[in-house]
Amino acid sequence: MRKTAGIFLFSLMLACGNADRTPPDVLPKAKMRDILLDMNYADVAGRDQIVDTAKVSDTVREERVKAYYVQILQLHGVTREEFIRSYKFYEAHPDRFEAIYKEMGEIVRRRREVMDSTDNARRDREAREAGVKTRRDSLFWPSSDSLKLILP
Repeated sequence: MRKTAGIFLFSLMLACGNADRTPPDVLPKAKMRDILLDMNYADVAGRDQIVDTAKVSDTVREERVKAYYVQILQLHGVTREEFIRSYKFYEAHPDRFEAIYKEMGEIVRRRREVMDSTDNARRDREAREAGVKTRRDSLFWPSSDSLKLILP
C-alpha cells in the first residue's frame, strides 16, 4: 500500500512539474503568436481587397486568404500539421491562448502608435513646407484683426 501511495505521489509531482511546459511537438508561444498575428493581417488584407471598384466574392476572398496562410506557414518554416496540432493544444489551454492574444494586442497597439506618430510627423513636415501654420489645439481663436467691427 505504501509503495502504491509513493508511486502515486511521485507521478503527481512529475505531472505538476510539467504543468507550465509546452510539449515538444507544439510550437512555442512566441512563434505561435507571430504566425497568428500574420494570419490576422492576411484576413484583413483579404477582406479589404477590391478589384475594379467591385467587391471580391467571398469564395475568391477565401481562396486568397488560404494562399496567404500557406505563404505565412512557409515563411515561418511550419507545416500545416504542426500548426493545427499547436492550435488545438493552445485551444485546449485557454489561459495560454489568452496570453498569446494579449501579446498580439500589445504588438498591434505599439505598431499603430509608431504609424500614427510617423503619419503626424509627415503631415507636419508637409504643412511646414507648404507654409501652412497648423494648430494642434481643438479651439481656434479668431485673429486680432477679425475682432474689429466693420461699420458701414
